[in-house]
Amino acid sequence: MRVALVIAGAYPALRGSQVLVQQLARGLAARGHAVHIVSYGARVAERPGPRPGRLGRDLLLAVRLWRRVRYEAIEVIHAHNYEAAIAGLVVAGLTGRPLVYHGHNALAEELPTYFQSRLGGRFATGLGRFLDGQVPCRADFCIAVTEELGEMLRRRGVRASEIASLAPTGPPEERREHPPRRPSTGLVCYAGNLDRYQNLDLLLRSFVRVRQQVPGTSLVLVTHAAPGTSLPAPPDLLQGVEVVHARSYAEVQERLASADVAVCPRVERSGFPMKLLNYMEAGKAIVASAASAKGLVDGVTGRVVADGDGEAFAAAIVALLRDRAERERLGVAARRAVESPQAWEHGLDRIEEIYRRVSQRVSAVRRGAASWRSRVVGRRRAPVCPPGLNVVE
Repeated sequence: MRVALVIAGAYPALRGSQVLVQQLARGLAARGHAVHIVSYGARVAERPGPRPGRLGRDLLLAVRLWRRVRYEAIEVIHAHNYEAAIAGLVVAGLTGRPLVYHGHNALAEELPTYFQSRLGGRFATGLGRFLDGQVPCRADFCIAVTEELGEMLRRRGVRASEIASLAPTGPPEERREHPPRRPSTGLVCYAGNLDRYQNLDLLLRSFVRVRQQVPGTSLVLVTHAAPGTSLPAPPDLLQGVEVVHARSYAEVQERLASADVAVCPRVERSGFPMKLLNYMEAGKAIVASAASAKGLVDGVTGRVVADGDGEAFAAAIVALLRDRAERERLGVAARRAVESPQAWEHGLDRIEEIYRRVSQRVSAVRRGAASWRSRVVGRRRAPVCPPGLNVVE
């Protein structure tokens, strides 16, 4: 099958959405599918969030997708996140191709985090809710990365029969041996972007408490953000904090391997933090806020604390820094929880099933349209689609 994976962002990149797209592309290609990735391009360096400049890139994305669908005879458009989904809806309408929408989060949760003012936040929340209710339900099928997102989309109008909740899983071949652990140095690690929805302010304030109880502890934030990007925080919150601008996933792994505790303070419930998979595959003891603790069981594969409770977040980190045996126990359990190759293969099976379903449905509609035209025009064969489009039946 010929598939176009669409994402409104730079590609490749170390952001979670791009990593998921890359893994999916490799998995589908290994199964014999022709996979085409349509993105902003590899050299686009732009801060996430709404801004006028993105409108031009989104328009160019739609044009690129239309050209790829036309010249590569794409059979299924698989769009990730909202801007790609809107471009996909336009191209699907022009070409008659089915669209699968892959939701990574709820826009009503993320969009307000890019606005500082209360009025801007309210406007962003309203706009996010509007788009949550208008975009996914117009796709031929929806995939949600969490059950919470799937339930939200159903409430927003997506039929239960047209949505599946599929949590991300890492490909087994990427679970390589990690670098040897260095001696414990009291190191806490966060790996991910520096956007506001990651709730890094809570992490920094919690870390002040950690250093008061465990002097000498350090916090490293490993990020793919452009060099020169800094944390918008006062100096008193940055004592013992280092920001590392990683140029490769290998560098992220190296930094993570030396950490005693890995953290995820995010409180957005609908998304799935890809960093958690990295933490678990690295065998780290993890502290996460309840909303983002996808796949973690408190006391079994990590420590889960109440959303927004900086004191509890700090206390969990301190307890792990003081108990090496507990860190190792949680790390081993976390790694075992993501080692099953069956989960990865099952996910690909489900996506292939979705592709077949939407393709067969569109083919049936086309056959019905062709039959109706043949009755109207007699023996003269009428085109199924507008001239110039390459259609794969």
